[in-house]
Amino acid sequence: MQAQFNQAQSLHQAGHFQQAEALYRELLNDQPEHPLLNARLGLLLHQTQRNSGALVLLSKAIEMLPNEFELLMQGVGVATQLADHETAEKWLKKALLIKPDDIQANEQLAGVLVGNHKESEALGIAKKVIRLDPKNANGYNLKGLALSRLGDTDKGYKAFQKALRLNPGQLAVIRNLILYGKNKKEPLLEQLIPQLEERVMQKNLPAMVKMNMAYVLSMYFEKRKASEKSFRYLKLGNDTNRAGYAYQHSDTQRQFGELAKRFNQDLKTAFGNKGLTDGSAIFILGMPRSGTTLVEQVLSSHSQVEAEGEIQDLKNSVDMNGVIGVADMSHEQTVARCLKAANQYLECVRARQSASYFTDKMPYNFMLIGLIALAMPNAKIIHCTRDPLETCFSIYKQNFSGSHSYTNELRELGQYYNVYQSLMAHWNALFGEKIYALNYEKMIDNSEREIAALLEFCGLEMESKCLEFHKNKRAVRTASVAQVRQPIYRDAMKASAPYQKALQPLISVLESGEGSAFI
Repeated sequence: MQAQFNQAQSLHQAGHFQQAEALYRELLNDQPEHPLLNARLGLLLHQTQRNSGALVLLSKAIEMLPNEFELLMQGVGVATQLADHETAEKWLKKALLIKPDDIQANEQLAGVLVGNHKESEALGIAKKVIRLDPKNANGYNLKGLALSRLGDTDKGYKAFQKALRLNPGQLAVIRNLILYGKNKKEPLLEQLIPQLEERVMQKNLPAMVKMNMAYVLSMYFEKRKASEKSFRYLKLGNDTNRAGYAYQHSDTQRQFGELAKRFNQDLKTAFGNKGLTDGSAIFILGMPRSGTTLVEQVLSSHSQVEAEGEIQDLKNSVDMNGVIGVADMSHEQTVARCLKAANQYLECVRARQSASYFTDKMPYNFMLIGLIALAMPNAKIIHCTRDPLETCFSIYKQNFSGSHSYTNELRELGQYYNVYQSLMAHWNALFGEKIYALNYEKMIDNSEREIAALLEFCGLEMESKCLEFHKNKRAVRTASVAQVRQPIYRDAMKASAPYQKALQPLISVLESGEGSAFI
């Protein structure tokens, strides 16, 4: 066995991945619990862009070798790429028990804690990084990010300035200075932009670097009202991003069609009054960039409401209980699984907070309205809407983390929006009386009237703090963070206007309804 293992490692190190993998798998068939075999094969899968499989193998290896620092850090790298921040946090904390002052591990933990909506804890770790290494630019960047999300944007901006001085080439810092700077003139930033423009066009630049650089340049020139230049870099970033994955709109049409088929009038009849009585959940959903963060900020300013942010708990509970994707389930089985998933979801969220009500601002919960309306009939469902073109253009401008694979090509983006509207039409036909439609443009035009109506729908008394939502100091974690710190953000009302010519492929799809049918 040792000779074969050595041979597999030699092949692996020489870059002969296919032969090495075959040997590793042959050995694992005989010794499936061997930690080093699981670790080596996991690393190989990671190196060949198969991170989901890599995470399974590395998890097994770490379970058997929990005190191996390097193994833990390899696992963290894979979990982070998969946006599995909870696993990454767990392994980083284990790694830091072994090497508490390891700067890289502390840096990564601060970043992961931000991803896990633990900004206060992240701030403490970022400060520790700076104590360990006073010239650590990323430490200052993470400190600035945590402070900004916690509402202390002035101190956050100063931390970003410090980070830029320490490492002028760090793209994340440049992005944060642009995002949080409110069009402030930064001399060093002005010097760096021409250098980035030159670098982004270089051949053989890694795709990830090119993509992030292009998004940063687009954001910069948008702030400078240079729309043509901004869109050129925006398209470069999106095209580079899109080239890295496979997306088929027909898969989305099929997925939404299956949801509509499962959650139908017959299931509604079978559910009857079996739904849970708990009415503490307020779901804020719709397309990303449709005003969900603004609504969450308003509601979480109320004394009886706590914001949970964009949480995955409902999807995780649905997946765990096999509510969707299992063929040939009877209505009775579906009802039972829906109720189990809803119970699990509420227990999970309730373990974290104790306010009378909580908001769940995961936009993609629009796919699960059928389950919410039937299994949690007393929950509130707020569907955020916005001008279709403005919604889609705002999505196109975001370099999203995680899985948003429809967002990088204008026609595909328009098709997704169209089939989303078809699914919402289905939900409104079944549960229209339970769904409150809140329009972003109306909220901007008359916020006091719209906020009063929103609170009434939620069964909440008016409180003055809800009208002063921009003073809410809770952590804001989405791309809207800079906007919701202002009383009313009107700049996005017609943000697409300077880009009409470039956006014609999107406009054409939205107007034609292309891609809206279920499969």
